Amino acid sequence: MTDVRNFLLTATRHLCRPALSSLSKYCNGSTPHKMRSWCCWTTFGRLECDTLYWSGELPVEAELDMTSVADGGSWGQPFRYREIAHIIIPRTFCEEHPSGGGEFTQWHHEQDIGGLSKALNSQGVDHNLLPFCVELKLY
Repeated sequence: MTDVRNFLLTATRHLCRPALSSLSKYCNGSTPHKMRSWCCWTTFGRLECDTLYWSGELPVEAELDMTSVADGGSWGQPFRYREIAHIIIPRTFCEEHPSGGGEFTQWHHEQDIGGLSKALNSQGVDHNLLPFCVELKLY
């Protein structure tokens, strides 16, 4: 439980904006990017029945209660830390903005997972650093 909260707290503090952002060469719009981070996660219950992963921005610090991610925030619903089985934070992610006028804007973002891994190490949070992601795997 503590590792999950410390992992998320360190991640949301470190990844408060993309390290690098660039417009896709295939877009014809220029909507500014809005996303600060990206991750996916699942629970032990989901691994038992259908292996569903949720995805979205990391919770902001105010959403990290002592026992769970708060209801109605970045993750939409509450998740108890003890129920979280796996969190993946990718090195890169895309953000897309279609508009009603036929324009399409796509951003490619890079997250500083190397720096995040160092921050997690300094907090004593066990995790895996892979070339494409940082993960907290609790199974």
